[in-house]
Amino acid sequence: MKNLYLDTRLLDERASEKFDLSEELLMENAAAAIANFIRKKFKKGVRVLGVCGAGNNGADVLCALRMLEGEFECEFILASQNLKPLAIKQLERAKSAGVCESKDVEDSLNGAKCLIDGLFGSGLNRNLDEKHIELISKINASSTYTIACDMPSGLSSDGKVLGACVKADITITMGARKPGLYSDSAKDFVGKVKLATLGISAQNYECESDYHLLEKCDLVLPNRKNQCVNKGDFGHAFIISGEHIGASRLCAKAAFAFGTGLVSVIGEQGLNLPTHIMQASKISEKMNAGALGMGLGKKGIEELDAQILKGKKLVLDADIFYSSKVLDLLNENCVLTPHPKEFCSLLRLCNLADIDVKTLQENRFTYAKAWSEKFKAVLVLKGANTIIAKEGQIFVMPYGKNTLAKGGSGDVLSGFVLALLAQGYEPLDAAISATLAHALSLKNFKKNSYALEPTDIIKGVKCLRKK
Repeated sequence: MKNLYLDTRLLDERASEKFDLSEELLMENAAAAIANFIRKKFKKGVRVLGVCGAGNNGADVLCALRMLEGEFECEFILASQNLKPLAIKQLERAKSAGVCESKDVEDSLNGAKCLIDGLFGSGLNRNLDEKHIELISKINASSTYTIACDMPSGLSSDGKVLGACVKADITITMGARKPGLYSDSAKDFVGKVKLATLGISAQNYECESDYHLLEKCDLVLPNRKNQCVNKGDFGHAFIISGEHIGASRLCAKAAFAFGTGLVSVIGEQGLNLPTHIMQASKISEKMNAGALGMGLGKKGIEELDAQILKGKKLVLDADIFYSSKVLDLLNENCVLTPHPKEFCSLLRLCNLADIDVKTLQENRFTYAKAWSEKFKAVLVLKGANTIIAKEGQIFVMPYGKNTLAKGGSGDVLSGFVLALLAQGYEPLDAAISATLAHALSLKNFKKNSYALEPTDIIKGVKCLRKK
């Protein structure tokens, strides 16, 4: 996994002091990363357009254009005349190198093969005015390949879209990765994210952080190593069934497919389960991990006896987040898997916040961190980029796809977490590997983005390989 940083300016200052590197030299290295990417991506001679604001992001872009001029046909648009000192210096250098200023935005957009967005950086903290929104709309309407310098303009450091946002094909972020690049809202704007170092290795530039970006190599599959084993060695998972039987059935199938030795669904009525899934009327001592909430319904919640779940590792999902009974189940052995609306309800029950989904989605990192600092359980806040939180540490799983936005996908995820808990994973490790497996199971899904069925995720997870 890689670290994420809310404010990389502190890292810049630290690097400048430790290695006696000026802000200007760091800027030259940032610009060189953009210039080198363009040299590899495009044939010489094409037109490159830089859209520049008044601050250091605009200065980065002007610096990159100076480096490219001669090999490429470079020009710039100034969105502000009140330039900061470094931007003024880079503007003079760019002009001296032959970079031209464009006065016709639409003509330049139509003629450019590549656009570098340097309007605003990660320090943006206000809604954009009409002039900038109009400019961004024109950029997004063009078919020009767009590179965002550090952050797509209009995106705040914590991932809010402030009125409008440049839709980039790639974001070349400077020095270190920012959490805002991995918010749910950011996913439609950042494109591919590439890190540019500033003349210092990551080891020398970075420091400790509470925010982390998960990678494919963080997936630890429950592959079996020993041969002298039996089904009891891999846990006995249970799912408490309720009004909507399909949810518990999906969860059970997923748990079984992801390595659990035995899986039982707890219920009184005939559940018509697959032959490899057992049905039981009550939880036994040998059952070591359970899942509840999915499809449970009001009646199931009313009948739920929290006392019989003591000492079990648990996955909590769906309906349980609308009942105060969830508070009796929260401990270090729990993994919670709410979607945003369910998490809003949980925040209210925990007396942490009374907010709507829109407010949550704009502040996912803040509320996930706050909740995890108060409770010992592991939180998996589902979304386009799922957040896992444990004791103030935030882990972002960035591989989610829109194909997963289907009923039943969450039940399968709960089943994967349950499987790993039953097999002895620690709750945080189970949450990390399950969410990664859930997303990466779609690697070979070739059907249309609207066509996913939950069972496709289960099929995919069976064929995962360690990366």
